[in-house]
Amino acid sequence: MKLFDSLKKKFSFLKWIDPFTYVEILLRKYHPKKSNPSFQDEAIDSIVYVFSALIFAFLLFSILGFLLNTSYPMVIVSSSSMIPEMYRGDIIVLYGEKDIKAKEITVDYSIKDKMFFEYGKTIPVSVEKITNASGTFLKINNAEEIEIGSQTIPITKDGDIIVYFSDYSGKDIIHRAVAKINASDGTYFLTKGDANPSIDQECFPFKNNFGETVYVACITKHAVNSEQIKGKSIFKIPLLGCAKLWVFDNIPAFLSGRENPDFMGIC
Repeated sequence: MKLFDSLKKKFSFLKWIDPFTYVEILLRKYHPKKSNPSFQDEAIDSIVYVFSALIFAFLLFSILGFLLNTSYPMVIVSSSSMIPEMYRGDIIVLYGEKDIKAKEITVDYSIKDKMFFEYGKTIPVSVEKITNASGTFLKINNAEEIEIGSQTIPITKDGDIIVYFSDYSGKDIIHRAVAKINASDGTYFLTKGDANPSIDQECFPFKNNFGETVYVACITKHAVNSEQIKGKSIFKIPLLGCAKLWVFDNIPAFLSGRENPDFMGIC
């Protein structure tokens, strides 16, 4: 006990690093602590601390964004597509770097707004339409190479992990850059989850029961323009984001009676 008290006294100066120390000082100046506080007194304390926490979180996020050169310094992994590199609930810290490492391919034409199957393919073909006596279904293979024109590169895990927003999926995607395409109209990236069978841009055109053409098996319709990249992963904080996923994903899914396909372990 004496050792604990000695260490506590020795490191007492660390309290001045805690921003809530100053909140406590100001709060007690205008709202002194009572020996027998009422419900209203405790409510005032709680409101002040919650409001302060929100301000500190915003300031921390803004400072990190400035230091890391991105408006999105941290994101939470919400799926299992990057296992074993990243797990659902990991917090990923990003750096706003546009020089992304990936195997390169150069083409002398524009690929903006073009779908991947219009200028390239994966080997073996990632999505096959199989028709037999039981009906028609899609078979998904593991892609090993990317072929664009006469150029072929292997799909590896050597590229940087980046974050971009997919309009098609309606969410941020945290996947690896597996190809960098230097086109006549800019720099683009093909991406892939380490645990997924094929690249995010592998869209298979398929006619539904209404005769409409829909695209299946893809996460985004087009190669990711370098300007769309929010940052690249520089390190992760394991599972710290699970609390948010429980509140906003897992519990709502449980209450609605539906399964969460991304749920794994504690997240």
